[in-house]
Amino acid sequence: MAEIGDTPRKKRPGAAVDRVIDMIVGRISSGDLGPGEQLRQEDLAETLGVSRVPVREALHALAEQRVLVHLKHRGFFVAKRSPAELAQLARLLEIIENEVLETIEWPDAEVLGQLRALNGRMLAIAGDYDTTETFALNRQFHFTIFTLSPLKIMIDELERLWRLAQPFVVAEMMTSDARIQRTEEHERIIEQLTRRDRQALLEVMMQHRRRSGRRTATQGNAQGRQIPDPGAPLLGTGG
Repeated sequence: MAEIGDTPRKKRPGAAVDRVIDMIVGRISSGDLGPGEQLRQEDLAETLGVSRVPVREALHALAEQRVLVHLKHRGFFVAKRSPAELAQLARLLEIIENEVLETIEWPDAEVLGQLRALNGRMLAIAGDYDTTETFALNRQFHFTIFTLSPLKIMIDELERLWRLAQPFVVAEMMTSDARIQRTEEHERIIEQLTRRDRQALLEVMMQHRRRSGRRTATQGNAQGRQIPDPGAPLLGTGG
C-alpha cells in the first residue's frame, strides 16, 4: 500500500525532468508564478542544481500539455485560462472521470482504509496556510479510486488534465472551511464505495464537482468576467 502523501503514479527514480516539472507546477499552484509570467531556463537550472537539458525538456513537455505557452524567439510563459477554457477543461474532466468511475472495481478493506487515512490527514492539516500537502493528498485520494479502473489510457489523460487544472483547484483550497468541506464530501464518497452503490457514487461525485463550480463562478463574476453557464461545474477535480 502506498504511503500517505505519495503521488498516485510512481515516478522514475531521480528523474531530473520530473523534478523540474513538479517544481514549476508547484510554483504555479502556489501563486509564485502567475499567468503570463516568463520562465527562464538559466534561473530554473540554478535553482534546482541541474543542467539546462532537463529544464528545456520539462518546459517543452509542459508546453505540449498547455500548462505553459512557448512563443518563438521569446521563451516560455505560464498559460492564461479564460472562463471558456476553464469550462472546457471541466467538461473533459467530468466526462472522463465518469467513464472511469463506471468501470472501477470495488475497493477492498485495505484500499478503503487508505482512503480514510488520506482524508483524515487532509482534515488534520485543514488549518494550515500552505495548501501544497492538501492538494497532494486530495490528488492521491482521487487517483487511488481512479486506478481501480482498467481504463489506463483515460487515467493517463486524467493525470494530464489534473495538471492543467491544478492551479485553479489549489485556489479553491485557500480557506480552512473549504478544506474541511472537501473532507466531508470525501467521507460521502467513501461511504458509497463501501456500499458499492455505483449510481450513488456518481451522484456524490457530481455534487462534489458542482459545489466547486459554483464557487469558481462566483469568484469570476466578482472580477467582472463572464462565466459561461454558471450552473455547470468549471473544475472537475474533486473541488
